[in-house]
Amino acid sequence: MQILSYRGPSAPGGVSSAITQIFEQENSSNEWWFIDGDRLICKGVDDEDTDYALDSNLIENHYKYCNNFLWPVLHDLPQFAHYSQQERLCYKAFNSGIAFRLRNATSGTNGFFVNDYQFALMPKLLKNATESFVFWHIPWPKYVNPEHVDAMTEIAAGLLHANVVGFHTDEYRQNFFNFVTDHMTQFNVQNSDHTIKLIDKTSYRSHSTKFVCAPLGIDSEHWSDLANLGNLRQQIFTPPDMPIILSVDRADYTKGLAERFTAIECFFEKYPQWQQKVSFLQLGTRSRQGLPEFDRYWQNCQERQTSLNSHRATGNWQPLVWTDEPRSGAELAALYSKAAVMLVSPVRDGLNLTAKEFVACQKSHPGVLGLSRGAGAFKELGNGCVELDPHNPEAFAHAIAQCLSMSDREKAIRAHEMKESLAANSLTRWWQLFDQQCRWSKSKSILERQIG
Repeated sequence: MQILSYRGPSAPGGVSSAITQIFEQENSSNEWWFIDGDRLICKGVDDEDTDYALDSNLIENHYKYCNNFLWPVLHDLPQFAHYSQQERLCYKAFNSGIAFRLRNATSGTNGFFVNDYQFALMPKLLKNATESFVFWHIPWPKYVNPEHVDAMTEIAAGLLHANVVGFHTDEYRQNFFNFVTDHMTQFNVQNSDHTIKLIDKTSYRSHSTKFVCAPLGIDSEHWSDLANLGNLRQQIFTPPDMPIILSVDRADYTKGLAERFTAIECFFEKYPQWQQKVSFLQLGTRSRQGLPEFDRYWQNCQERQTSLNSHRATGNWQPLVWTDEPRSGAELAALYSKAAVMLVSPVRDGLNLTAKEFVACQKSHPGVLGLSRGAGAFKELGNGCVELDPHNPEAFAHAIAQCLSMSDREKAIRAHEMKESLAANSLTRWWQLFDQQCRWSKSKSILERQIG
């Protein structure tokens, strides 16, 4: 399959990194199409690139529609959503323009692996030219406000022309099925085999989309090897030898930074014995600068950090150290392996690969993972982590204390359970599962066309 994604090879983010590894390993993936600035890039396995100019107005408004509207609605956070008809039209035109390029460039025999919500309309736009297979790495919402149903129906209709759609969790898949059942009566939902069928009343032809639950895996060996390097810049985040409680997030309202900072304040109030004995280290870059809700959230988090430190910092100790400097994979691995506790507490997150990366980097004296149910990864790692509730500061504070006071034996048992989960769903196995479903679907589609 050829690949289509918004971000290209080695772009920031765990999903881009995973796709990069698959692209480099799979000889069948002979092209990767992605957006770079105002260009559509086609990268071949031989590193020969082709690029096409894109309209800057479409790029800007497509970006706004994705992040002002789709992002919050898909994460069950409609209070942050801003709808614009102009942005929606540009989103559609952007998808149509990319589809035009792909139809002219493809032979129609290979199919496209389409990654995520920026290209949700692509399966429908490509349906007469080639097959498409979608991996949807963010949630599908439990509930959609009535005023948003029309726009979300358009997104769902695009996906329902794909051969296969993959979600991280059963919940997201079921949320999608519930949405189609409630709002798209022309489609027939088959829960028994996880398919949705459309019957074209004009031609009497049918199209089925298979939905699979395939949580993205990671290359655990790669992260373990990075941790062994111990490659950490000589920068003192906290006093030497002081345990650190680590978090790694973009400053995005889905990630729960503001709620976490409130819980940290509550932690020091309830457990003052930990003052000057532990520091919280937040690695968090600014997200989607220039969009109002994200800018407000960034400012809110900055103010909370300043307030916390102004009330509690003493001498050279700060309760919360925040750095927004980007870190390499090797530096992250070193911090993962050094941290006494890792807090991953999103309000709503598709998966959250940092939780898995942390687990992969643990050695003979492992740290503890605190993880909220808002992360899709909780489904896989829930038995070994300590559960966090971003909506309950006192319970969150108690969970932090539990992590810090845990015995070495319990830490080892929990780390072992989570490593077993990672091994059962490696990046390679994830791709094999998804690819197997895609190959089966292609064979079924060919047979149906021959019969029809």
